[in-house]
Amino acid sequence: MIWLLGFIAYPALMYTVNTVFSQFANWHYLELQGWILCTGASIIWLISQRTITIQKSLITQWLSSLISLDNVVLIILFCWSFTIAGVLNTHDNPLLNQPFALIFEPSKIVSQFSQFFAYFWQLSVYAVIIYGLYLFNRYILIRHLLATHGVFTFVAACIIFIAVLTPLLTAIVLTLPINDLPTSIANLTPSGNQNIFSKYNYQFMLLFLVISTPIILAFERQQQQSKFNEIAKQQVQTELKLLQQQVNPHFLFNTLNNLYALTLTKSDQAPQLVLHLADLLRYTVYEGQKPSVPLAKELDYLKNFIELHKIRSAHQCKFNLVWPSNSETFNIAPLLLIIIVENAIKHGVEPSSDAAAITIKITINDNILTLYCANPIRPKMAKNKRGIGLNNLLRRLKLLYPNKHSLTTYEQEEIWQTTLTLELSK
Repeated sequence: MIWLLGFIAYPALMYTVNTVFSQFANWHYLELQGWILCTGASIIWLISQRTITIQKSLITQWLSSLISLDNVVLIILFCWSFTIAGVLNTHDNPLLNQPFALIFEPSKIVSQFSQFFAYFWQLSVYAVIIYGLYLFNRYILIRHLLATHGVFTFVAACIIFIAVLTPLLTAIVLTLPINDLPTSIANLTPSGNQNIFSKYNYQFMLLFLVISTPIILAFERQQQQSKFNEIAKQQVQTELKLLQQQVNPHFLFNTLNNLYALTLTKSDQAPQLVLHLADLLRYTVYEGQKPSVPLAKELDYLKNFIELHKIRSAHQCKFNLVWPSNSETFNIAPLLLIIIVENAIKHGVEPSSDAAAITIKITINDNILTLYCANPIRPKMAKNKRGIGLNNLLRRLKLLYPNKHSLTTYEQEEIWQTTLTLELSK
């Protein structure tokens, strides 16, 4: 939006104003050089955004390092030295014929290369000095003094920095051949004369600190924020892995106990139970570590889980099941739905010796999945707080599906009902 306002809306507005009102016929805020600078800035920004979004290859890593603040400052100073050297090279004795037009003729770089190079290396000395001042400000004054010792120490150091370095650096610049001029001719110092203690030299140094410090602080803040975001992302991933590892320990222990009992009685159901358990563990170990899985696989996992419980509970539990028919095109975070089903069996079947009925209904409307689960509970259980399983589920939903889920639980006539809705991705 900002780019469109600057490059489309602003020129259109200026064209309209210049056309309609004669008094604004020559009113321009930006000349060609200004538009070139803005376009260059836009290209650098686009490259920086591109290197963030695309996969990190050697080329993108190189581009990312190239557009760091230090390198950008160095490139700008190099381009400035090259450009001003070309401008000076275009004119005959430019410093003796001031003011001179900012005209750059590339052909004269070849025809008068020795003169161009003489200008270029001397202006490069200016660039090195300014770059050194920038590095000193960023890594000594800001990162060390301001960050460690506070604002007052930073301001005091800046005053000393200006007082000591200004005449010293001005004296170094005056030794360059480009400034070997009569005293009546303005030289390439902020004051334009031979006085190293001129107030204009100090004003330039102060202006440099005033401009560079907020820019450096902005980039430092951005770097710190990027590091904090990366750390937060890693913490989220670590928390998700820990939450996934909490899934099913109760179920696994109970199933192994049932398997032990079946093997003691040499039941024919023992091999089938082992097979279902192996499928469940295989899914948990391999698919459960992925960020997302096909919804059809997650539903197969639920079906295996329910079939295993049918073997375990024999005639103690009756399942009323409804499965969606359009699950092939959607993905879902693994091991989410199982928590609700496992809770229903844990609290609806295992505490009671009577037969129990559990309803599990999963539907998909557009890309919204709805899981409805109902199980009987003892009256006093409804007053208990949510267990580890549901707290685990709530935390994972918050991390994985922010603003894309809802989870409601309520008790009615000794039936605990849970409804989960998820906005799925294809």
